[in-house]
Amino acid sequence: MKNTPFIVALVAALFMSPSFANTTAGGEEQWQIVEEDQAAAPSSASTSKQPATKQTASTQKSKSSSGSSSRRGGNSGFKLGMGLDQGLSIVGQINNTINFAVGNDGIAADYIFNRGSFGGDVPFNWYAGVGGQIKRSDKFGPRIALGVELPFARNWDGYAQLTPSLMFDNSDLKLGIGAGIGVRYSF
Repeated sequence: MKNTPFIVALVAALFMSPSFANTTAGGEEQWQIVEEDQAAAPSSASTSKQPATKQTASTQKSKSSSGSSSRRGGNSGFKLGMGLDQGLSIVGQINNTINFAVGNDGIAADYIFNRGSFGGDVPFNWYAGVGGQIKRSDKFGPRIALGVELPFARNWDGYAQLTPSLMFDNSDLKLGIGAGIGVRYSF
């Protein structure tokens, strides 16, 4: 738990960097999270001076990028790869909703209940899910998966996630946070 403040500060710095925000002409940062299969709402800072066709084009671009990037790859809806989640692990995803990891330290599975894109020129997609894990040393418990995915080549994506968890160990109850990173191929 000594590294927890460092990890929290690192994640906060990553998401607060200017590359993750759209900047308007007035210098204000506009944040917008776009859920999958939904169009981006026009910015409240925009005025009626902008032509309607420009707003429509940006809305269509956002909608197509959020929908196509999460479905990029093969037709089967199955991804398989290697990562570090439960130690060195075989990781995968089924139908864009179930993430799993089977590793030398245990097994884990998460149901992804929400996903989307950051909008703009940010190439990452985000996701949130809940699941559970079983460790080798008779520890088990629920966890939350908060992560990002980056499609980087045809049928390939990389991901990184943080997994706060509540672990039951004999009669002890421990709160912890884990992390995972990996690369998957879509079949």
